[in-house]
Amino acid sequence: MNVFTSLPKPLKRIQWKYRMLLWQFHRRFSKSMTLKTQQGIFNIPFDEHDAVSRHLYSRREFELEWIVDSLAFLRSKQLCPPKGQGTVLDIGANNGVISIGMLATGEFERAIAVEPAPRNFSQLQGNVAANDFEERFTCLNFAASDGRSELEFELSENNHGDHRVRSALPASESRELFNESNRRVIKVPSDTIDSLLANLGDELSEQVSLVWIDVQGYEGFAFRGAADLLSKGVPVVSEIWPYGIERAGMSLDTYCEIASGIWSTYWTERRGTLVQHPIAELPTYAAKLARGVKHENVIFTK
Repeated sequence: MNVFTSLPKPLKRIQWKYRMLLWQFHRRFSKSMTLKTQQGIFNIPFDEHDAVSRHLYSRREFELEWIVDSLAFLRSKQLCPPKGQGTVLDIGANNGVISIGMLATGEFERAIAVEPAPRNFSQLQGNVAANDFEERFTCLNFAASDGRSELEFELSENNHGDHRVRSALPASESRELFNESNRRVIKVPSDTIDSLLANLGDELSEQVSLVWIDVQGYEGFAFRGAADLLSKGVPVVSEIWPYGIERAGMSLDTYCEIASGIWSTYWTERRGTLVQHPIAELPTYAAKLARGVKHENVIFTK
């Protein structure tokens, strides 16, 4: 058992605060360091705007409890292959912490990671190499969408995990809480998940047994472009962020219609237990989240 995870909560907080002080100290003298974590080896940039790397440094993990719990649940329902088999498709992979972690902890045999942001993609490739996973890992520098094109992609200056596809809707048609209209915009290639997988060949694409997606509200478009894959009943672990969905140019009603056309059930975590909901309840659930800027993780199943 990892020493940090076995510590009492008060000691965990002390250790976390100590590591955050070390983070600030290291920032004065170096740009990055290579660190062994519970989810593999990662290059950690000492960048105050890199929330994922900062969390990895201070906690030595990122969303690990959610990963372990969700996979144990899916395997208990026989919705995922046994540990060490199958391929995880990580959409919005950032620096690879989720998919690299799933290989490092022996959860899956292979991984496919899709990440459009140039800086994050470079980190992803470097971290794959640091863990010697090149033979088991496929990195794709695309935005997952509902068609092949070139998209405007806005870069967050203060959170490298909040880069987003920019909506084609006029800014006046959606609320703005994070000064998004002033973000620097680049062009990124996009394609559908079905097309990207087809280009990889049947042997790899047919092994996809879990989709893990976090694309800051653009999930509905990615789902539209993954109709073939999702029709096979592959479970999907996804963030739901109503504010991000609307900023991406999709109404909550449309998002829920897309989800209802694919899945029959979604699961939310409540007090350490995954609770089942019929997909018909998704609009009510999304509307509750939309009252603020809340987001939550859910699991979609057939």
